[in-house]
Amino acid sequence: MINKLNGLGLALLCGAYSLFYTFCLYRNYSGVTFPFFAAGTLFVFVYYMKKQGLTMKKFSVFPVAGILIFSVHVCLTGSATLADFDRVFIFVLFFTLFLHNLYDDRDWDVSKYTGAILRTIVSSVRFWPRPVKDIFEFIKNHRHREEGEEKKNGTALYIFLGLAISVPILLVVLPLLATSDAVFMDLLGRMIDFDIDENIVGISFMIIAVFFISYAMIIRLDERMPGLDAPVKDKRTANPVVAITVSAVMLVFYGMYCVIQIVYLFMGYGTLPEGYTYAEYVHEGFYQLVFVCIINLVLVLLCRKYSRDNTVLRVMLSLISLCTFIMIFSSAYRMALYVDAYGLSFLRLYVFWALAVIGLAMTGTMVYIFVPGMPFCKYCIVVLTCMWAVFISIRPDYTIAKYNILTQEDCDFYYITHNLSTDAAPAIEECIDDEETKTELLEKVTDYGELEPMTLRKFNYSKWVVKRLRDKHGI
Repeated sequence: MINKLNGLGLALLCGAYSLFYTFCLYRNYSGVTFPFFAAGTLFVFVYYMKKQGLTMKKFSVFPVAGILIFSVHVCLTGSATLADFDRVFIFVLFFTLFLHNLYDDRDWDVSKYTGAILRTIVSSVRFWPRPVKDIFEFIKNHRHREEGEEKKNGTALYIFLGLAISVPILLVVLPLLATSDAVFMDLLGRMIDFDIDENIVGISFMIIAVFFISYAMIIRLDERMPGLDAPVKDKRTANPVVAITVSAVMLVFYGMYCVIQIVYLFMGYGTLPEGYTYAEYVHEGFYQLVFVCIINLVLVLLCRKYSRDNTVLRVMLSLISLCTFIMIFSSAYRMALYVDAYGLSFLRLYVFWALAVIGLAMTGTMVYIFVPGMPFCKYCIVVLTCMWAVFISIRPDYTIAKYNILTQEDCDFYYITHNLSTDAAPAIEECIDDEETKTELLEKVTDYGELEPMTLRKFNYSKWVVKRLRDKHGI
C-alpha cells in the first residue's frame, strides 16, 4: 500500500488520469492535446513525489524539458515517422525520470538502465489486479472504524463510490441523450470531440485499461526493487590480454582500411580495381560503415567494462576509437557525394544524424576509457535527446523537399508527394514558381496525407498549414 497515498486517494487520482488520458489520446495521437497529456503525466508524478515526501533531483530538469519539447513537436509535424520517434523518446525519458528520482543511479551504465526500465514495465503486470483488492480492503477497514471516524471519512468514500457508479451509467445514458436531441449532440461533440455512440466500447476500454495500468505502475514504483537498490559491482575482473588480443587483431585491419580511406577517398590517389570507377567507389559503403562504427562503439565499451585496467588496453581502445572517427568521416563523406548526385531522402538525412550521434558517443567513450567515473549513461541520454531535438528542428521533410527541388534537375516529385509527409508542402509553395505544377503537387501531398476534418482536439499544425495552402490555391 502506498505510504502517504492510500487506496482511495490513489484510485481517485488514477481515475481522473484515465479520463484525462482518454480525452487527450483516444484516436488522437498527433493532435494538440498530446502535450497536455505529457504535462498531465508529469503533474501526476510530481504529485506522487510530493505525497511520498520526496523532492525532484537536479538532473530531472533535462528529461522533463525533453518530454515537453518532443510532445509539442508531435502536434506540429505531419510525419508519422518523426512522431513515432518522438513518442519513443518521451516513453524512455519518462522512465528515466521515474528511476532517476527513486533510485541512486549515479553508477548505472547503459545495460543497467535498460534492464531497470524493462524490469519495471514487466514486473508491473502482477499489480494490475491491485486496484480491486485495495478498494475492497479500504471498504472493509472502513466498516470496522469507530462511529466518529466513520463520520469523518465517510463523505470521501461516498463521493468515490458515487463517481465509480456514475461513470458506467453515463457511458450508457450520454449516447441515448445525444441521439435524442441534435443540439445536445452537437454541444457534446464539440466538448469531447468524438462520437460517444460509435466509440463507447473503445472509450470504455481505454478508461479502464489506463486506470489499472497507471495504478499498477505507481504501486510498482512505490514497492522498491532490491536489485535496483544494490550498488553496481565493478566487473572489470577479466584478464586484459583477451581484450588486448582482440583489439590488436581488429587494429591491423582497421589501420589498413583507414589508410585506404585517406589515400583513395580523401586524397583521390591510388589505383582502383579493374573495371571499377571512382564514382562507383565513393557512392557505396556508407551503410556498412555505419554498422561497423556501432560495432566498434560496443566493442570498446565491453572491453572497458569487463577487462581489468591496463595501460596497453587503454591505448589500443583509443586507437580503435580514432579509427572509428575516420570511418565516421568516410561514411559521411561518401553519403554527401551520394546525396549530391542522387538527391536527399529521409534515410540519407537520418544517416547523417546517426553518424553525428555515434561520433559524440565515441567522444564520450574516449573520455570514459581514461576516466571510469564518468557518468557515461547520462551523457548518452543527453546526447541522444539533444541531437534528436536538433534533428526535428531542421524539419526533415521540408528540408529534403526544398533541397531536392532547388538542386536536382530531374527532381523526383513522386518521392516528395508520396514518401514525405505534409511537412514538405511549404517547400513546394516556396520553391516552385509554376502555378499549375505547384497546385498539382500540393493536391497530391494533401491526398497522400489523408487530411481529415480537424477539430480543436485533433488540431495538427502541419496539416493546418496544408489546408491553408490548399484553400489558397483553390484545391
